[in-house]
Amino acid sequence: LAETLHGNSITVVPSLCNFVLARFGSTERADAADAALRARGIIVRKMGAYGLPDSLRITIGTEPEMRAVAAALAEFVGRA
Repeated sequence: LAETLHGNSITVVPSLCNFVLARFGSTERADAADAALRARGIIVRKMGAYGLPDSLRITIGTEPEMRAVAAALAEFVGRA
């Protein structure tokens, strides 16, 4: 997932956790990405409360779930 997001110009913070921290460069872009994901029924965590308003935390799930996240974000980046 991290490689796919990076390939779509989304910054991913290196991690060894069960989630990916995706940085979108601005609060507005992170909010728009969150809305695009929610429109597809994909729920992620906004990180503003942690001082990272430009970021979303994406928990790692099954391969089909991660493919759905990657596809939704690729579509989002293509529109943005």
